[in-house]
Formats: sequence, structure tokens, C-alpha cells
Amino acid sequence: MGNQNRQQMRASSGEAECTLTLPAFGEAGPFLHAFTTRADGLGVRRNGGKRHDDWEPVADLFGIGNDRLVTVNQVHGEAVIRVTDLNYLDVRAVHADAVITSVPRMAVGVETADCVPVLLFDPVKPAVAAVHAGWRSTVKKIVQKAVNRMSEEFGSDPGRMVAAIGPAVGPECYEVDEPVMTQVRDAFSFWKLVASPRAGDRWSLDLVQANRMELLQIGLPEKNIHTLGMCTSCRKDLFYSYRAEGRTGRMLSTIMLRG
Repeated sequence: MGNQNRQQMRASSGEAECTLTLPAFGEAGPFLHAFTTRADGLGVRRNGGKRHDDWEPVADLFGIGNDRLVTVNQVHGEAVIRVTDLNYLDVRAVHADAVITSVPRMAVGVETADCVPVLLFDPVKPAVAAVHAGWRSTVKKIVQKAVNRMSEEFGSDPGRMVAAIGPAVGPECYEVDEPVMTQVRDAFSFWKLVASPRAGDRWSLDLVQANRMELLQIGLPEKNIHTLGMCTSCRKDLFYSYRAEGRTGRMLSTIMLRG
């Protein structure tokens, strides 16, 4: 995957086969983060449905109750929801694709199986976010909207924020048609840097690079954007991939302020 600032992954202690971290990102401040894999059946979808205990092993790893690991009903949109001590039990039913919080020991996460997961951290006004960016949300600039919402809610300055981009489908495995490319061209002045033509009216699209460019545009320093750099479709031994497998499980990308 053609991205700068790739990072070495590290297995988290206690769940070595199931979760990965980016060391340089994790050293940026007082938070925990994890990208799950498909190992030991974590994230498998039986009969296509979620279960309340899907991510209990990750909550255990973070030392919190399963109810304090918050995900949302992802709809490939652009909504950003703030999680508080008052609403966290209700947020799972909300339609959104980005979750932000400043509450310590409240993990926020997004589920993916090819789409781009982005984790954000503000070290000065401590706050975190998890963003789910498929192509639809990417052209709607959801990662920028999450940064803007953190600025509005917490006073976050993009110039000091840190980001981690997790496992996602790479351009070598992600082919889109002309209707999708029309929206990509309309959304991004830099579209030639994230797309390349294939035969007919098909294109390779680099969603990771597109989200990285969005973060740069909104003011994150290049050195603060860390990328796992692994393609979910190429590595379906390690990750779930909708493109490669069709109906499949999900990985979780999650982040939590330490207490």
C-alpha cells in the first residue's frame, strides 16, 4: 500500500494473536489502542449478526467493562457522535461513522472488513476518536469532519493531533467503476494521487492514501500520521476482507484515554 510513515506492528501482550498496535502511535500519549485480527474467531459474524459480547476480549485487555467499549450503527455516512457518561449505553443504536470522546476509560471503536479505520488523539485537550471510512464516507470527508468536531467540542488543534490508519484494502485489490470515480474527482483536487486507471472504465483506488491526504489538508503534520500499511484483501489469513470473501466477520479498531 503506497503510504508514507508506515509503522511496525506489535502484538499486544495477553492477546498476541488477536490484536495489533502501532508502537509510534501508542507512544504519543496516555491512551490505549488496538486493531483486532481474525485470530481465534474474534469478530466472526454468526448468521451475519452482531452480538453484545463481540469485543469482550478487547474490553478485558483494556481493563474495562464490555459496556464501556462503544461502537455505533455504521451506515457509510458522515455523522460524528460524541460519547459521554450520560449517553454511552444508547449510542450503539445511533447511525454514525465516527465516534469521539473525552471521557477517560471509555473506549470508542469502529468495525471494518476492508474500509479504512482511523484513530485520532489530541494530547493537549485529551480526546480520542474512531472513524470508519469506506469510499462513500471518504468522499464525504468524514475524517475531516471528525477533526472539526473535536475542535468544536474539545478545542482540539489539528496541528497537534496524532492519527493512526489501520488495516484496510489496498489499491492493488480495490477496483472501482466510473460512477465512483466521478465522485472521487468531484471531492478531491488530489484525485490523481489516489487513483490509477485500469482496463475499460475501471480504476484502482487508494482509500488509505485518500484519508491520509485529507488529514494533511486539515492540518495534521505528516510526522503525526501513522499507517499500518497492510492490505486486508492480500492478508485474509490475518484480516477479514469483504472484497476477498463476501459475507465475513469484522475487525475492531479502538482507542481509549487512560484513567
